[in-house]
Amino acid sequence: MSPQVILFILVALFVVGWFALGTQWNVRKGDAALRWLQQGLPQVGEKTTLRWLGSSAVELKIEQGKPPFRAAEVVLALEPRDVPPLWLLARLRGRHDLFIFRGTLSSRPSLEMEALNPHSWSTRGLDRKCEARGWSALPAPAPLVVYARNHVQNASELLSAAALSGCPLVRLSLRRDAPEFEVQWQLSHLLAYPSPEIFQTIRRITDCL
Repeated sequence: MSPQVILFILVALFVVGWFALGTQWNVRKGDAALRWLQQGLPQVGEKTTLRWLGSSAVELKIEQGKPPFRAAEVVLALEPRDVPPLWLLARLRGRHDLFIFRGTLSSRPSLEMEALNPHSWSTRGLDRKCEARGWSALPAPAPLVVYARNHVQNASELLSAAALSGCPLVRLSLRRDAPEFEVQWQLSHLLAYPSPEIFQTIRRITDCL
C-alpha cells in the first residue's frame, strides 16, 4: 500500500477509536450525574422523562412540577468529547460540562433580569442582546454582569440566594415568557454537593420573587 493509503487508514482508525472512547466517556459522566440527581429531582416533581440528545447532552423533563413550578427540565450539557476538533474548539472557547435548570413558574415573575458570566460559552452574546433591548445594567460582583428590564430592588438578594461556595453562577434568568426561570452552574462544581441541596438552592431563589 502507498504511504497515502496507510496514512488514511491510520487517521480513520484514530477518528473512529476516539469517537468510541469519547462517546463512552460522556455516557459514563452522564450516567454518574443522573445517579447524583436521583435524590434531588423529587423536590421538583415525581415523574421524569429522560432522553439522551446525541452523546453530549441529557434532558430530563418534568411535566407536572411541584410549586412553585408547573413544569421543569434539567439539561446536562457535556463537552463534545467524541469529536476531537469540536472538543478542541470547545475547550478553547472555555466550554465545560454544564448543569441547566429551566422552570415554568406557577405565576409569572413581576421582573425580568439576566445575571450572567459573559465569558461562559452558554451566555456568549447575551450581554449585547440585553444592551440592545435597552435593559439597565445593575451592580454585580465580577465576573457577573446583571441587566434588568426595569429596576430590580432585590437583585442582590437573588444573587445571594443563588450563591454556592465553590460553584460560581453561570447564569440566572428571570423573564415573563415561559420558561420564566433558568439557572446554570458548571456541573463539575455542583457534584461536590448532594443534589437535594442544589434544588433547595433553586427553591431559595424562587422564594425571593
